[in-house]
Amino acid sequence: MNVAVIGSNPAALILLQQLLDSAEHRLSACLPEGGLLDELTAAGLSVPVVDSAEHLLPESDLQVIVLALDDCDEILRLTRAAVQADKHVAVILPDSGVFPALAFELQLIQDESQMSVVPVNGRWQLRDASGLVHLVPQQIRQLSLSRTIAAVDQQSLTRAMRDGIDCLCAAGFAYSQVTVLDSTLPDGRLLRRLVTLGTHAEAEVRLPAATLTIAAAESAGVDGEEFLSVVSAEGVEQKYPVGVPDFLNWLSQACAERQAAREMLGQCSVTLELMEAAAKSLRRRRTVDVHFDSGSERSLFKSQMTAIGCLVLTWMLTGMMVWLLVGQLIRLPAWFWSVARIVWLAPMVIFLLAQLLLPLARDRRRS
Repeated sequence: MNVAVIGSNPAALILLQQLLDSAEHRLSACLPEGGLLDELTAAGLSVPVVDSAEHLLPESDLQVIVLALDDCDEILRLTRAAVQADKHVAVILPDSGVFPALAFELQLIQDESQMSVVPVNGRWQLRDASGLVHLVPQQIRQLSLSRTIAAVDQQSLTRAMRDGIDCLCAAGFAYSQVTVLDSTLPDGRLLRRLVTLGTHAEAEVRLPAATLTIAAAESAGVDGEEFLSVVSAEGVEQKYPVGVPDFLNWLSQACAERQAAREMLGQCSVTLELMEAAAKSLRRRRTVDVHFDSGSERSLFKSQMTAIGCLVLTWMLTGMMVWLLVGQLIRLPAWFWSVARIVWLAPMVIFLLAQLLLPLARDRRRS
């Protein structure tokens, strides 16, 4: 598999190292900028460099283009150009300014082509996640993951949060609430960030709580090996190692199976929605709902009838005032007043008859 890398995100450095060390895959070209260029220089890696991204598209032997850009609009532009040139695309998400709409746009681009569009997900760091997909919510008490970051800056925090939340979501549980709490030192520096994923109290299926703890390291590097801990209802703990992702294995799988790439895009959109809710929770300092349920037919019927009832009352009061005013100022034939009385009372009669439709509305929560 021949791969080209374009962008400035330093997270692409690990992928470049794996490509240079691989005997099966090859780095065809690289267009490094910004932080990625600095990391390459510091690591002393020599890579083939091109002048612009457009020079890569006509190459017939190139199969995958990895985008590690900071501009979402540029990511979408180059993704469209790459799939039109029959190239698979892998996207390393920026550390800021990413919204769920990016995953939806990438999904649309993939649906319009025959190529795979793959987001680099945080769960790629799980070395063996096969057991997570078989977990049953009722049999799990808690999921937890602790991460340590060397630099406590906004980009490192965002990257650690997004990757950690995606690892917690590898079990496939649909969490609907997010709570983020920060513990700081007296001088304002961050000591620890706790992210809790949960569900509504009235949810039909209660999911086990999932917690992500991000702590600041005293020195560079990660202190010890990280694990995703899964505690069963009986108290048995199962640990899943979290480490450096095997980019090439995941890319090969997604490029060979478009359905796998489609699933990765869906997983990415879920994680980005949770990240958006986490940002709101941190700003508002309270639990935030991820999704708002549309409600049952019965609740929708009641809310619609309430709104229509207000309009009917307004109509009746306004009609009465107009009736009295016109009756005092203008003499009109009797048939006119009979028709006006029907027009005035008809909305109220129809509204009252519509209340008989309430038993027909279904209550999905009860069913």
